[in-house]
Amino acid sequence: MEAGPDFTVTRWRARGAVVVVPEGEIDLATVEELEGELEAAAAESAHLVLDLRAVDFIDSAGIRLVLETHRALQAAGGELAVVRGPGAVQRVFELVGLGDRVPLLDHPPE
Repeated sequence: MEAGPDFTVTRWRARGAVVVVPEGEIDLATVEELEGELEAAAAESAHLVLDLRAVDFIDSAGIRLVLETHRALQAAGGELAVVRGPGAVQRVFELVGLGDRVPLLDHPPE
């Protein structure tokens, strides 16, 4: 499944971490693109920040990817932190208890 033109992912380095910034909806149609970017970022650093501020929607495929990435980085001695997304995205995190498992930030590192 190919991501639509309304979904983009960028990444940049900050303070020893790689910040991954998806924009649009994270769902079954876009999760593979995001997964590829997270894997590429993890090859650069064991410390990732997933910035969800520009995400409009996240479904179970996106939540699964966040959990799997978090577990894989922990196993490698790294860490995944998540920058809180808009209200609808944050509610999904709260409903599934993801905030208790993954560190949440208000802003990405500078």
